Amino acid sequence: MSKLENEQNRVMDEFDQIQSESGGFDISKHLAKPEDLPDLGEIEIYDYDTSITVASQQSMEVLESLIDLYLSDVPELKDHPYIKNKMKEDAMVYAEAIFLTKMTRKAFLGQMRQVDNGDNSARMHEVVNQTIAQIRENAKFLSGQRTELEKFYKTLRKDVGLNEIENPEVIKAQNQQMVDAGSSDGGMITDNRKLNELIKSAMLNKEEDKKKK
Repeated sequence: MSKLENEQNRVMDEFDQIQSESGGFDISKHLAKPEDLPDLGEIEIYDYDTSITVASQQSMEVLESLIDLYLSDVPELKDHPYIKNKMKEDAMVYAEAIFLTKMTRKAFLGQMRQVDNGDNSARMHEVVNQTIAQIRENAKFLSGQRTELEKFYKTLRKDVGLNEIENPEVIKAQNQQMVDAGSSDGGMITDNRKLNELIKSAMLNKEEDKKKK
């Protein structure tokens, strides 16, 4: 009998011996019971596609309302191809920021559940702190993005010579207030622009009268 065969026989004998000695071994006694395991909650498959769609809708609503605020009194500018394309591009960037904010919040909630289930390691607390910092950065980015968009449309209005916002809804509300006030005191009804022109004209006449004297 060769050396290899002797080694194989030795291993088989040892294996048979182990099996015979552990014949009454009950492995179930050494397994954790379900009630001893941490409660991981229900397993939920997150619908990322729906979340992206919702973020895109929210972003488009923000951009549309912003453009309507600054350009509603200039339809030809509001409907310009450049403005439409820019709105779509800005909406995409803003939608990604909204989606990442949601994902960061989702990750943070998952981490806090792990901590509640007993994971109090230093590494876990470090991850939680990093996520909190990221949530703050996301909020700053969203706020800064809105501010930059507002600055762009304010500057655009100035570049085309439109310094005052003439939103129809705002003007309508202001005119209605003036109508109500004029009807109650019997005075003349006018709007803000006409009133400013009257004041300016009166001041100029006053200056001319001083010069003549």
